[in-house]
Amino acid sequence: MKFHENISEELLARYLAETASPDERVLVENWLEQSLENRQEFAAYRLIWDHSATISKKFEVNTDAAWGKMKMKMDQTASAKIEGESRQIDFIPASKQKFPWKMWAAAVVTLTLLVLGWLKIQSGQHSEPLQIATTNNTTEKILPDGTKVFLNYNSSLTYPKEFNGDFRTVSLKGEAFFEVKRDTGHPFIIQANGTEVKVLGTSFNVKAYEKSPVRVDVATGKVQVSKASRKIELVKGEGAEVGNDTILGLHANMNMLGYKTQVYDFQATTLNDVITSIREGYHVDVRLSNQQIARCRLTIRFEKQPLDATLAVIAETLDLDLKKEGQVYWLDGNSCQ
Repeated sequence: MKFHENISEELLARYLAETASPDERVLVENWLEQSLENRQEFAAYRLIWDHSATISKKFEVNTDAAWGKMKMKMDQTASAKIEGESRQIDFIPASKQKFPWKMWAAAVVTLTLLVLGWLKIQSGQHSEPLQIATTNNTTEKILPDGTKVFLNYNSSLTYPKEFNGDFRTVSLKGEAFFEVKRDTGHPFIIQANGTEVKVLGTSFNVKAYEKSPVRVDVATGKVQVSKASRKIELVKGEGAEVGNDTILGLHANMNMLGYKTQVYDFQATTLNDVITSIREGYHVDVRLSNQQIARCRLTIRFEKQPLDATLAVIAETLDLDLKKEGQVYWLDGNSCQ
């Protein structure tokens, strides 16, 4: 069979076995609509596939070795040039026409190849996934494809030992900053609380704690964010917040990356938002004594400064008092004037 450049045997196997993702199903269905030849090839593939279940139950095989040998034979066959007139095979019921023994033999070989390939796919999909997790700490991890992940407090990332197939898929709970290794042929996908983040190669932050909207902020490149039938594309400097049935486009908040970069750049930002960023970035309890000072605005930049120094500068700039009670920092004052 001849396959479209984006349609692999593994993808058709997942489609027929009803384990393909929604994006994969759309890819196959678009391929089928492109030509009658594609639909005829798919019909032949389905005919063989429908009989594969019985064969897989009867034989015990070394899937890795068999797959390698059969794949090599298939590649050799595909590269051979057949001289003479082209033919179209029509499937006629057995009651009207005998199926030539040579075609039966070819079907058995192809069927065996499909079974072995599917067993290999299933074996890879059911391999034990790996996981990294944090509690009261951050950690950095390089994934098998070279992608860098910086995990925030109380977060976990689940990923396969090796990325096989058409997509590189991971699952996130909590918050992480990703620097994805570029691979245009294998999109990187993050599953996070019902939201899918899809990229080819870029850097961005995903915040996906339970009972909170999923938030995505893009530092470089392009990111696609989707949930159910809704989707949005984001570029550098853009962000999105994903609700139960909405995706809201926003300006990216780079201060949310403070837990990784320890860089904060506030431009006429309310003190309430400043303290929220400091609280989440330094993982400390900082509070304001009243809502009057919460509306004060601050323009200032901090870069890898200790917490005490950062809070002291904020207090001095806005003429506030700073005090600490146990593990809680308080900013107190009557106004910002």
